Amino acid sequence: AGSQLWRVTRMGCPCCGDEVANTPHSRDDESDLSKGPVKNRRCTDSLCLPAFLFAQLVWLIVSAAGVTDGDPSKLYKPRDYRGGFCGVESNWHDGPNTASHPALSYTMNVSAVTDIVMQQTLCSSHARTVLETLLLSSQMDEYLCDCCLVPCSRCEGATYKGGDLATGADVQTVISSRMGELTDFANAESLFRPSGANGDMFSTNAFWESATKYFNQVCLPECQSAAFTDNLTDIRVFNYTPSMDSV
Repeated sequence: AGSQLWRVTRMGCPCCGDEVANTPHSRDDESDLSKGPVKNRRCTDSLCLPAFLFAQLVWLIVSAAGVTDGDPSKLYKPRDYRGGFCGVESNWHDGPNTASHPALSYTMNVSAVTDIVMQQTLCSSHARTVLETLLLSSQMDEYLCDCCLVPCSRCEGATYKGGDLATGADVQTVISSRMGELTDFANAESLFRPSGANGDMFSTNAFWESATKYFNQVCLPECQSAAFTDNLTDIRVFNYTPSMDSV
């Protein structure tokens, strides 16, 4: 193989040139690595060692403090749609105690589901007739715009609101039926039927294409938990709150 070795071009050294890269050298000199690392070697970054050791010490202190004052299990436990951890006694911002609810599953998003019912009620012909006698002219203009009943800058066009309600009797009958399916467990089986009071919303492909809008991730005792139990003290209550850009 000859008494000389050829040094390969060093990576990351575009300025070395062919003369340096191809300079021959003999075996057993200080650059010979054929038998392993050179014997006369030393740490070339000694000044970095104290900084590295200090960083490791700080990491150990922070980790110990986190384990002592925090809950390491929050690194892997699931979180509900509000950011609360499942299966822990204390949550941030005085959140609920979910120690008995370690599993993450889906339940109905009350605000999204009842939003169309609320719009159908407030934007109906009957509501418009009543409000015309109660609101000022400027307030009525805001109402008509919010309901997309007239062209305005905040409305891109007519929107579906579940059908018009012309009389107070219509409001009583239709809205009661729709809310009855959403709140009465005895009527839950008809919720997704096309013939049900909410069939126009829950039995269409549009509903399933946006299922994440109508369902929230929440903490439950187990993934197969029933929607209703006799333990009423263990049920979390959610109130409907319309979004700022809704009616």
